[in-house]
Amino acid sequence: MRAMAVSAGRILLFLALSLSGLSIAVLTVVHFGGQNWFADTRLRIAAEAGGALSGFITLCLLARFVDRRGWDTIGFNLSAAPIGLGGGTLLGAAIFGVPLALLMAMNYAHFTPQYARFTLDALVLALIFVFVNVVDQELLVRSYLFQEVWRKYSSTAAVTISTIVFVALHAGVIVKGLNGAIAGLDVMLASILICLAYIRSGALWLPIGIHFGWNMIQGPVLGVAVTGSDLGGQWHAFTFAGPALWTGGAIGIEGGLAGLAGPLLGIAFVLLFIKPHMAQKTSD
Repeated sequence: MRAMAVSAGRILLFLALSLSGLSIAVLTVVHFGGQNWFADTRLRIAAEAGGALSGFITLCLLARFVDRRGWDTIGFNLSAAPIGLGGGTLLGAAIFGVPLALLMAMNYAHFTPQYARFTLDALVLALIFVFVNVVDQELLVRSYLFQEVWRKYSSTAAVTISTIVFVALHAGVIVKGLNGAIAGLDVMLASILICLAYIRSGALWLPIGIHFGWNMIQGPVLGVAVTGSDLGGQWHAFTFAGPALWTGGAIGIEGGLAGLAGPLLGIAFVLLFIKPHMAQKTSD
């Protein structure tokens, strides 16, 4: 019980410090950008970047000076970055194509590109925002929290606890009726996929890449809602004219039954094709 209490205390300390840094970043942005700062993508990027920086610094400090772990245990081995980020982005984008193709085959999704308002600047800003947002989320859910539980208990426990936290981050969407409940299941499966990618690869680059690829292709590229949020510009590649049970309605593809195919395929791919990382866990 004492060991569990110590782990809980360290995790709560990590979350408190990380979220405090995010709060400071948001308050700073509000101070300079005003109450309508959320409508400015550049200011949203600044707020997310502040949260990500806070999470990374907190991770490093606790891992190095509280846990007495080496830098190679924090999940950001630079040698793994190019393959992890690149391969993960491709995988995340590819598995999103599965539910989209399914909806098209069912005649529930139609390719009707509306890119009259497309600008390269808006696309680049949207891509940067999505990437920084993903890094912020992954640092919060799958860095110190995941590592503490994985090192001291088991990978199953780490996946379970981090998934609970990840789903909780999307609580505002998953309470919205049946489509919200489906979105919650989708988020849960996506979390399991990302956790498995971390366990198999031994670094956070692959999880970040998968998460980014999935969100990137939906929002900035195709203009599809990402768990109820419009992360793109004012352009859209598809229109959806089928039952919300399958298309997800206003929540987007993640809120429909078709959306579940993406993370399920991703889980199968990681289990079948990502060779397990052989580094052993460290212990206190």
